[in-house]
Amino acid sequence: MKPTIGDWGDTQLSEYAVGFIADMGAPGITHICRSSFGGREPTADYPLSNGFDEIDTMIVFDDVEIPWRNVFFHQHTRAAAFIRATLHRYSMFPFVQRHLRFADLLVGTAYTNATQTGVKMHQGVREKLAELVCYRESINAHLTAAIEMGDRSPGGLLMPNQALLATGRVVACTQLPAMMHLARDLCGGQLCVTPDAASFDAPEIGPLLQKYYRVGRFGGDDRRRLFAFARDLLNSDYAGHRLTFQLFAQSPAFAHLLHVYNTYDFSGPADLVRRYAGLTEPLEET
Repeated sequence: MKPTIGDWGDTQLSEYAVGFIADMGAPGITHICRSSFGGREPTADYPLSNGFDEIDTMIVFDDVEIPWRNVFFHQHTRAAAFIRATLHRYSMFPFVQRHLRFADLLVGTAYTNATQTGVKMHQGVREKLAELVCYRESINAHLTAAIEMGDRSPGGLLMPNQALLATGRVVACTQLPAMMHLARDLCGGQLCVTPDAASFDAPEIGPLLQKYYRVGRFGGDDRRRLFAFARDLLNSDYAGHRLTFQLFAQSPAFAHLLHVYNTYDFSGPADLVRRYAGLTEPLEET
């Protein structure tokens, strides 16, 4: 358990400034889970919802005993501020890497549909695919550079370059809604009107769907599977939840930008301007 983001001000003690390890099965702890996106529809129609949903949980502590040996700090606001400032030093990396894999799915889905329908030779389609690729590679570049230009932590350990990792997180999070909408655009209107798997198997309408969904050598079943995957990735309850989760999972957007400010070394650009502009007084840290 860790404290949430808060403006502690000059307060030295606070009831909410606590950090500890808890036994999740201890008496008095109640887990209140959100509804699952899985199981409500056939897996054939919602492969991601049924296979990759992660259940978020609100945890209630009602008179729970926490041994003092498991307490990091208690009511100590400076300790709370410290752990919030350093919490994402390493956890940012897998969080941004998750965006990278999601970007791979966006690129792969859009490219597969453009290839199956034969429209990828059009300049407009290629430009939109290139935008998705730029988003994907921007995330990849930040992750790679953060490792290559790793820093030494105050404790003497190797850590990813914090400024590069923080800016990569901002790029990944802020551009994600636009990239999801771009992928929808590249998938086209069939994304929202394709019937379910049972319709394709129905003896009355199945043959018609198989006939009219076929595109060249790509049969109706393949097209249905692609649209089912794309719909679950972009348009389903799971997709909307994933978008919100990725935007707020580690902290809200303003905290992401504040972390960039706190980790970026402004002295280099400032000294460059001082020398080129002929300024006589160097800037002092405040």
